[in-house]
Amino acid sequence: MKPFCIETKHLTKISDRTLVDNINFTAYSGEFHAIIGSNGEGKTVFAKLLAGIRSITSGSILLDGKVLDIHDVSSAQKHGIYMLLEEQVMFPTLSVRENILSGSEYLLSASHIWAPSRKKENQVCREYLQMFGLELDPEMPVTELTVFEKRILQLIRVLIRRPRVLILDEFASCLTYDETERVFQVLKGLKEQQTAILFITHNYSVLLRYSDRVTIINDGTDIASFSRSEFHAKPFKEHVEALKLNFSYPSLRLPPGKEVVRFCHFSNPQLHDVDFTLHSGEIIGMAGLSSTEKASLIRAAIGDTRPASGSILFPGSQGRPKISLIGEQDSELALFSSQSIPFNITASDFGRTASHGFTSKKKAGLYARHCLGRLNFRNAGAEDKTRYLSTGNKQKLIIARSLFCGGSLYIYSDPAKNLDAASRLELYNILNALILEGAAILLISSDFAELIGMCSRIIPLKDGRQIGNYSTDYLSVQALSNTLE
Repeated sequence: MKPFCIETKHLTKISDRTLVDNINFTAYSGEFHAIIGSNGEGKTVFAKLLAGIRSITSGSILLDGKVLDIHDVSSAQKHGIYMLLEEQVMFPTLSVRENILSGSEYLLSASHIWAPSRKKENQVCREYLQMFGLELDPEMPVTELTVFEKRILQLIRVLIRRPRVLILDEFASCLTYDETERVFQVLKGLKEQQTAILFITHNYSVLLRYSDRVTIINDGTDIASFSRSEFHAKPFKEHVEALKLNFSYPSLRLPPGKEVVRFCHFSNPQLHDVDFTLHSGEIIGMAGLSSTEKASLIRAAIGDTRPASGSILFPGSQGRPKISLIGEQDSELALFSSQSIPFNITASDFGRTASHGFTSKKKAGLYARHCLGRLNFRNAGAEDKTRYLSTGNKQKLIIARSLFCGGSLYIYSDPAKNLDAASRLELYNILNALILEGAAILLISSDFAELIGMCSRIIPLKDGRQIGNYSTDYLSVQALSNTLE
């Protein structure tokens, strides 16, 4: 592929307000170009304009100096521009093969009349899956896949089309270090083939490890761009500090209260000999769990599955206490996309907004406005439809719903994914407020710095088996990583 550049000139998008304002942007083939900024500042909208998912109000997109007519997804893809959204886009009733090749079968056949053989299709699928270290049967249903495997399927679906410009929206959120490394090793091969790879991220370590250039978008416009050679210079560090990408965790360590939940040598097909106790006023972390193991632990805690051996006890409670959850489900599946913010927040307990037997729109609106301020929603109003929110704001909505549900036990799986630093700080302050009120929090995370910064103890698991129960007083990210290797 020949070198090229993709540019925007005065790119603007106006809806009920200005979402993207006069962006002048340049990215080159053969580079990793990161796009960063706070939640709701226009990063995803800008990317969707490039990919034809949203229409341009004014300005232009150029490829190698030629103005492109991009008015929908198809017109963008004709020029080799593809975007992988943060949300899952799968055909849940179809197989791995069908999800990968749907609409791309013609690329595998020399004839435009005859479809490729099933054997050929399966062979191609296996080759792409093996690039990511996955040994999956192309005929298996996608419902049996983990979150990571589903994300890889979405990526392969695009890679088969041989994109010139590949845009990734928070693709590495919730992936482990090893999974992220696996993905970027494959992407490095694309980079060497002169593909331009643009990725939106809030992950500072991913930013520094992989990006060749960084563009910062604030208030809907580009405010600065830096090459890798400038990452150690003062201007870049000042912008990063302004975004609070590097900050201290507001750790709050309280004396443990009464026991809330006790895992007694718990085992099931995914987990083995898990044994720890969680008290009120305590945040305990769990590290090293795969997507399947996370889902298995949560289902066991809420009583959806029974243990093969051992038990889960709730001392001091008659039966199972009220548990508030944030699982691994993508926001598109977890939220009611056609409904308003108040509806989505109060859906976890409509009874709390009832008035004379009916849900009160006024009560729901009051709580929604409180959440909009508390969780630092940007460019979002209480009556906005969920489908128009940014990726980060959707994650805040899921957090707000779990808080509205309440409970004495909170089980959160990667709650800070897709959040900018300011919003993460608000989330951590909320977690501290919960334990001050006597709640117990089990924080499952792939971010080791987050676990060490917020938890009093960490339970590491390797291949589904508990291998320790460590105080975080003298634990480092490197030591935890070494333990799980």
